[in-house]
Amino acid sequence: MGSVWSAIRIGLLDMRGDLRRFLLLVVCLAVGTALISGVNSVGSSITRAIDDGAAELMGGDVELSRADRLATDAERASMDTFGTVSTIVDTNLRAESASGDAFVDLTAIGPTYPLLGQVVSPQLPSGQSVHQFLAPVEDIHGALLDPVLLDQLGLAIGDSFGLGGTEFQVRGTLTKLPDGPVRGFRLGLTAIVTDAGFASVSDRTSPLPGLGSWYRYKLLLNDRDAEAGKAALETAFADSGWTVRSARDGLGQMVRYYDLFMRFLVIVGLGSLLIGGVSVWTGMQAYIAERASVIAVLRSMGASRARIFIHFFAQVAALAAVGVGIGLLIGGGAAFAVLPIIGRAVGIDLAATLHIQPLLVAAGAGFVTAFAFAYLPLQQAQTIRPVLLFRSKGLSAPPIDWRALLLSWQVLPLIAAAIAFFVLAWLMTGDAVLVAAFGLASGVSAILFQLFIRVIQFGLSRLPEPRARIPRHALRAISGSGQNAASVVVSAGMALAMLIVVLVLQTNLRQEFLGASAFDVPTLVASDLFPDEVDALAAVAGPGTDIPRFVATPMLRGALTEIAGQPAETVRTRGPEATFLLAGEVPLTYRTQLPASSRITSGEWWPADYAGPALVSLHQSLRSGLGVDLGDTLTFTIFGEPITATIASFRDYSWQGGIDFLATFSPGVIDAYPTTLFAAVTALPGREEAVERQLAADFPDVRFIEIGDTLKQITDALGQLSFAAVLVGGLAVGNGLLVLVGSLATGRRQREADTVISKVLGATRLELMATAFMQYLVLATLAALPAIVLGIGLGWLISMLMLNVDFTLNSDSLAIVLLVAIAITACLGAMTILRAASARPARLLRDL
Repeated sequence: MGSVWSAIRIGLLDMRGDLRRFLLLVVCLAVGTALISGVNSVGSSITRAIDDGAAELMGGDVELSRADRLATDAERASMDTFGTVSTIVDTNLRAESASGDAFVDLTAIGPTYPLLGQVVSPQLPSGQSVHQFLAPVEDIHGALLDPVLLDQLGLAIGDSFGLGGTEFQVRGTLTKLPDGPVRGFRLGLTAIVTDAGFASVSDRTSPLPGLGSWYRYKLLLNDRDAEAGKAALETAFADSGWTVRSARDGLGQMVRYYDLFMRFLVIVGLGSLLIGGVSVWTGMQAYIAERASVIAVLRSMGASRARIFIHFFAQVAALAAVGVGIGLLIGGGAAFAVLPIIGRAVGIDLAATLHIQPLLVAAGAGFVTAFAFAYLPLQQAQTIRPVLLFRSKGLSAPPIDWRALLLSWQVLPLIAAAIAFFVLAWLMTGDAVLVAAFGLASGVSAILFQLFIRVIQFGLSRLPEPRARIPRHALRAISGSGQNAASVVVSAGMALAMLIVVLVLQTNLRQEFLGASAFDVPTLVASDLFPDEVDALAAVAGPGTDIPRFVATPMLRGALTEIAGQPAETVRTRGPEATFLLAGEVPLTYRTQLPASSRITSGEWWPADYAGPALVSLHQSLRSGLGVDLGDTLTFTIFGEPITATIASFRDYSWQGGIDFLATFSPGVIDAYPTTLFAAVTALPGREEAVERQLAADFPDVRFIEIGDTLKQITDALGQLSFAAVLVGGLAVGNGLLVLVGSLATGRRQREADTVISKVLGATRLELMATAFMQYLVLATLAALPAIVLGIGLGWLISMLMLNVDFTLNSDSLAIVLLVAIAITACLGAMTILRAASARPARLLRDL
């Protein structure tokens, strides 16, 4: 044991005088560890919050919902067998008072609401049921209103107002709903009434097209087993059109976006650790090569192979401890700081907390990565023999004997490290397929880079050499068997491929988060307009006014009666959009151009001058929701007449860009029917209130609904995630560029020796620098060629199959990053011989 400690001490002392050379190695490990620790700390917090408070977030263990009707007596009886049931109806109505009107997000509650948690209102007496508090007084039902809504209507507590043509009394202000987080983003300000009060409303038509009523039933299960209860309810209501969801399901799109962001961070973290490992490999390989003569001296003094291994392993462990420690401090601290911000973005209270397990997993991943990539250079160090001191080629470590390594017990630590990394990565992601695919892609990529450069070297050796001296020497340096071209191409290529993957994923996530029209959010919308009103609105809008953008869309209502030749009532629907489409007469439109907020996911949009058979474009969720595909037919009844159209495309639209229609017809199909118009008004920034007052004065008969603030809230939340994705992607890109820099250290000693000899033979410093520049320019370009193919291919695979987002390639940013990386590689490659090209040959020959 004493000899081991002695070897460790001498190894650390040996490293002490040259710590600066390991700076890149430490930084790369720190960045990868920081990303992994930060991601997993945040993930643990939100997972624990959802697991511990799922029922309270939902307001019950599970929820059943649909868009067309309340539950039948038989369905309600079936629900009652599972546990206690609470009824909620979510809809949008217009509220009116003597001072004005407002768009309301209305919640109608049953007697047992809430099953868990409590409605927070300063006026609600402690212990009293909110349903009882809102019971009718002198035949007038009560309501709790958002304080801002109270101000908009100019009301005080105790005043009366109209809701859908029915009188209600303000009983208090609403501070918080217990199930608010799972309601997601809603249009309008919230108000609560009882189910009896809602039943008394004379006009329940939504002021906006596409916003119907949602009928929800929260269940507090008898056995409180949410997963089992959800499965049983899905079986019991399998053919009835009800949607069953848990608390995590109920968090909706924001949790999906959060999950996408987390998976992106995990992939970036794993990739950063990978290229950090490449940095360890190249750094240690260069270090071992430069210390080859020292190792030979140690061996000649009787040091065993084990002693050499421990000597350098102690150095790797020390460097890994520093890098991983810094990464844990940065990642854990960043997660601690941003947890409350992320919690507000997804609607969950997340306290600033440090979780030990994610930090330990990240530390383990960092150490395993450092060991795995340092193991091969350590094996090379053990093969150095004392006879190396008497050979002129004593400037690099011996090559790895792969056959001997793979057939001996020495390969076992490498296998153990791979297994450990897989287990740790699986603990981080919870997705064994993702980890296995990542590892397989990394291994295959390394092999492909090796094969690629070997083929290039073979080809260059068979080609006639250029007559010009600089290109001839540069290509000879690449094709020579003793050169480091393979190491540079593999390390640089792996780093470039990872950069491309990160850039592709970052672009795709930004597109998914912000959508095509995130920066064109309408301020006000109005429906059921007549052509003369639209003409008058168009006259006050345009360049130079406070309304730079005004869009009008024709709208009429129709009922879906047949789906692919089958009666609609016999088709089992899936999802809320499909249920809404079958709820009765729904808003429809026709268009010649694809709206800016929409993107085609399948099929094709019709030409602007299309005049053929009836076509229809559907929201992409209806593909599975109705069980239809391209080429199937849908029959709508409009003003009593059936219209059959063929499905031409499926599309998705950016819901932060405004209101769109589930079904859009081609021109020439429903144009002849009487239509009203739906309009969207976009005000100049800062002029929203002035525009609203102007329109209210100029168009007293038109009811405008303000949705800009709500949609801006959505866009801002997604913008935060998008900015975070850009920030993290930038860190990964920077980490990759650092690895490119570190890869140039490999073989530096040999290059300096070659430079000194060339200088003695008459080469000028300019020629030497130009030769090195061309050599590394060619190497970087060669590394970039397969990196582009691999990076884009992996980016497409991860985007489409693992993240399930649309694939987009930003060729401009990709080209800029690649050109910068190639230029950095070429310039720094030339700089590695600057000392040898500038100093006197005699001094360097003595050093060598």
